Amino acid sequence: MINTAKSLLIYICCIVVPASAYADGSITRMSDRQNVSFAQMMADVQSSEVTMVAETHDNKKHHELQLDIIRSFLANKAPLAIGLEMFQTDYQKQLDDWIEGRIPEQIFKEVYAKNWSYDWSLYRKLFIFARDNRIPMVALNVPKGIIFKVAKKGFESLTLEERKNLPLGVTCDINKPQTEFLKKTFEGVFGHEAKGQLFTYFCEAQAVRNSGMAMIIANNQKRYPGRKLVAIAGTWHAVKHGIPERFPNSGNVKFKVILPEISELGIRNTTSDIADYLIEW
Repeated sequence: MINTAKSLLIYICCIVVPASAYADGSITRMSDRQNVSFAQMMADVQSSEVTMVAETHDNKKHHELQLDIIRSFLANKAPLAIGLEMFQTDYQKQLDDWIEGRIPEQIFKEVYAKNWSYDWSLYRKLFIFARDNRIPMVALNVPKGIIFKVAKKGFESLTLEERKNLPLGVTCDINKPQTEFLKKTFEGVFGHEAKGQLFTYFCEAQAVRNSGMAMIIANNQKRYPGRKLVAIAGTWHAVKHGIPERFPNSGNVKFKVILPEISELGIRNTTSDIADYLIEW
């Protein structure tokens, strides 16, 4: 039971938020809480180096939004790369081969399945669009083996070899909004142990994921100089107290966060400290 629950909780970003019936969406600019158009939002975010786009992984509307954002960048002739929580960094070569047309779809689906558990059909349009338009895709996620080890034994258990592509030090210092969410979820499985060492290690595993993805995003300019990056990740990674606050030299990284509403984050409790734009349906 514990191993099964732990495996589930490691990938907490993947928790499903039930989708409701969608009507026309509205976009709120969080800095002044004004409703804006999609064009106004895009005029703003395209001035940034990094656009974080949050998602609920099984929500088709969120995936449609991602493609609309990417198409808008291309329409404005902006050189672009796409960052993916869905792929681990040790699968970057396979992503490159896909974009270059060296892997047929059926084979790439097998690669995708090794990285991500959600159905290929949810992401297929994104991957096809990137390939057809030769948009580089960047694997952001820390390899699963490292995450599982940290969750079981803590960050200090990693060898020097395992740490070589990670930030120098990672601790369980995720800000209160995310920590509280993690605790509530964790308590549902482990009860009173949520305040003990087991939760600390789990929290460290999440911190490793956020810090690792932040480092890859910040280094994107070295690999793709001059390209904007649209980074796609689960809500609790994409919000400002997730990945963005862990950017190395964060004051030098110009970024915006686009947040489709979820049950935990809506117009009543989302602020500019969490996201720059909130999209409701």
